[in-house]
Amino acid sequence: MKVLIFGGSGLVGSKFIDLYRDSFEIESPDATEVDILNKDAVEKAVEEFAPDTVINFAAYTQVEEAENQKDDKEGICYQINAIGAKNVAEACSSLKKKLVHISTDYVFDGSKDTSPYTEEDKPNPINWYGKTKYFAEQLALESGCPLLIARICMPFSPNYELKKDIARFFLEQLRAKKEIKAVEDQKITPTLVSDIAAGLKTLIDADKEGLYHVSSTDSMTPLEFAKTIAELFGLEYSLIGGVSLDEYNKNKKAKMLKYSWLNPAKFEEEFGEGILHTIEEGLVSFKEEIDAKANNPI
Repeated sequence: MKVLIFGGSGLVGSKFIDLYRDSFEIESPDATEVDILNKDAVEKAVEEFAPDTVINFAAYTQVEEAENQKDDKEGICYQINAIGAKNVAEACSSLKKKLVHISTDYVFDGSKDTSPYTEEDKPNPINWYGKTKYFAEQLALESGCPLLIARICMPFSPNYELKKDIARFFLEQLRAKKEIKAVEDQKITPTLVSDIAAGLKTLIDADKEGLYHVSSTDSMTPLEFAKTIAELFGLEYSLIGGVSLDEYNKNKKAKMLKYSWLNPAKFEEEFGEGILHTIEEGLVSFKEEIDAKANNPI
């Protein structure tokens, strides 16, 4: 199967390529080769490579900085997340190619406190990043191309150096013996990046369309997440303190979602257990990869 990937240098895209470069014939032009804001360039890339599937990992993910661009449709956040997604979807539509579009839990408002968000829940984004990602979902649907939308949540990786994720931030702080103030009343679903990649491969292999949540199978608070990392790595519990989300949000332009959680039950009902894991299982794998790299640095 031939797969054309946009955004292949990002945290999730790079892991997908790393894991499945031998499973698929992959082409992944960088932004200097194909600018997704150039509709003609996108269509030319899709036409020339003639993929079976196109995956759009490309996204502007600086949530706090995005809020400085609120309602600005000329801003880079809207341009990449919405217009770029529209260009990719319309190219897939005109050339009759399958599109896998990557979305996020931030399309929700974080007010659902009874259980994690399912594919049936209605999006209602509360910050500009979330709004641009929801616009992208709608624009992809409007294109009429064969479409799979996969929503992911807080990907974390043992070895992606271009951007710190929540797991490596907590680990770095604890190893440096620095205090952490972790939110104690928020629910999150951080997900090991290789689980997301495996979930996406499963959906692609099955030629699925529609909407799927691809995430860890449970949720916890950031405070519990930090403590789990400390426990697994044998680091100081006493460095970790709690803070309320209201207190944490005080100095933030983009308010974090209180219930930032996804439910991947639909995926597991169709494909069974064992592809996606619990957060703690993800952290165990995270530690194993970090330990393996430390023992074999070359």
